[in-house]
Amino acid sequence: MKNRGNVIVRTLPQNQLLVARKVMKSVTIFVIGVLAGIASVLAFFLLSSNNTEVWKATVDLQSSNGVVIPAGTELVVKDYMPEGFVALTLSVNVEGEELEAFEKTVSNKNNLRIPVWVQKSN
Repeated sequence: MKNRGNVIVRTLPQNQLLVARKVMKSVTIFVIGVLAGIASVLAFFLLSSNNTEVWKATVDLQSSNGVVIPAGTELVVKDYMPEGFVALTLSVNVEGEELEAFEKTVSNKNNLRIPVWVQKSN
């Protein structure tokens, strides 16, 4: 302790001062990290969209094997592909005895997609 006039000033030894600086640096870095994490999560929720893009066929479409998608059918956008096409999904619901018309196989691939290319029907 040092006496400066009527005020007594307590000084820390050099090693305690270094420890205090390291602790403050660690706390500051921790707080900055927490704030950056909170900002990232908030930005994700604010910038993500809950909308689903739906396209409606305006003409009959036909695949190369003869499957016809009639005009008015709604398809959901799955992905915009970098090659320049859009991957659309169509949900087909089948129940009851109609299920017997299908052959079921199991694939070990996640996100398996079997693309069907369509063009305007004649």
